[in-house]
Amino acid sequence: MPDRLYPSDPSEAALLLFLDWFGHRYARSTSVAERSAEGEPVRSVRIQVGRRWELDCTLINSVHGDADLPFEAARAAVEQRLDLEGLPYALWLPRGAELPVGEPGLSQLALAANEARPVDGDRLEMRRGVSLYLRRTSFDGSVVTVLGGLAPLWAQFTNRVAGSFQLNASDLHRLPESEEERTELIERVVLAAGQPDVDDSCVIPTDDVWTANRLSGDRAYVVGSPVAEGDEASAGLRRSLRKLLREAQGLSSAPADARALVILAAATELAGEKVSLTLRGMDPTLYSGYDLIAVVADGQVRTVLDSRAGDLPWDAPLPA
Repeated sequence: MPDRLYPSDPSEAALLLFLDWFGHRYARSTSVAERSAEGEPVRSVRIQVGRRWELDCTLINSVHGDADLPFEAARAAVEQRLDLEGLPYALWLPRGAELPVGEPGLSQLALAANEARPVDGDRLEMRRGVSLYLRRTSFDGSVVTVLGGLAPLWAQFTNRVAGSFQLNASDLHRLPESEEERTELIERVVLAAGQPDVDDSCVIPTDDVWTANRLSGDRAYVVGSPVAEGDEASAGLRRSLRKLLREAQGLSSAPADARALVILAAATELAGEKVSLTLRGMDPTLYSGYDLIAVVADGQVRTVLDSRAGDLPWDAPLPA
């Protein structure tokens, strides 16, 4: 693949997912008629809808400023490996998760990608084995203090364990979507808290579950941010998004039948993406004039602004 540049422009993955979602949503064929150069955080894309209409799309990569050299080198290494394996996936990293840059990490990730399980159409769950570490710190109380991916569920351990415990789940970034699997993991932690070796440290094996999409193209994309969830990340997103929206206002656009704003976001899960909430707290003139606003995160598309049925030209039935 000598003509392929690494790492990819992740906004291309967002565009592919948006086009797929758009086609299913409106039951219209789509094709890209024109697009600006890749690699910029704000891009313009001209989309042909059916044979009659044109959609002027502004594509924003909200995590462009988070990337650093080690993260981009790791993205490039993983994308090359997925391409060699013939896996045209968009791989969505949980925020702050680390990528392998050498062996055996790359081979282990490629194996996990090959064994990814479908959860919704072309959306997949990719599982990587990790360990949780549980230790009792006191015989008093009934609480588990959690570090890492299980931290949001700490209350589900309260009053179910004999004593006070520390659970190190820092290698676990994302839980499976299945509620049954989440409940089963919680039960395993509660059971481990009653084992005699827990005072020294009990190891609980589990899976770190990343999401991916099987794409219609012929190359892989790795999408994410090396910045973990937190107040600093939220503040950085507000600053970056405000700047990018102002830049988007300066894009020249030819007349079109409708305008769309598509924002690529990094999020551990779609339910936790912050772009939608951030937009609602901003000056609405920064994103006025769009008929459709969508956020692409965690391999899914979420609409922030959606026109009423019949408002867009392709909503109406074609004349006989």
